[in-house]
Amino acid sequence: MSNVGTIRKVVIDGVTYDAFADSDITFNKSKYTVEGVATTGRNLTKRTKRVQTIEGLTLAVTPAEFVELVNKADSLADKTFSIELADGSVFKATGQINFENYTSMDGKASIQLIPTREWTEFLA
Repeated sequence: MSNVGTIRKVVIDGVTYDAFADSDITFNKSKYTVEGVATTGRNLTKRTKRVQTIEGLTLAVTPAEFVELVNKADSLADKTFSIELADGSVFKATGQINFENYTSMDGKASIQLIPTREWTEFLA
């Protein structure tokens, strides 16, 4: 059985952020979306390149960290980021942050990571 669970570590531009234990991130890791195209003979497949994002990342942040993340998201410069999963696997990339929202009641910041190129994997 695989070792799955809480994200161990999130680092954005050298700053380590705490991820909530119930964070359930979604990897859109496939390079292409595949669509079937019907013909009078064999079916064809159409492949469209897509961005390999990580979505649904929820970080525990202070108001100062919230403002810092917004500023990073608004910056045009690429940021470095890495995520370490429960089994010790690490995914690293350079790219942009899409800041989705912040809730003050529990200090949750929801972000999306958008790599400029592909993710580099260091699997456990």
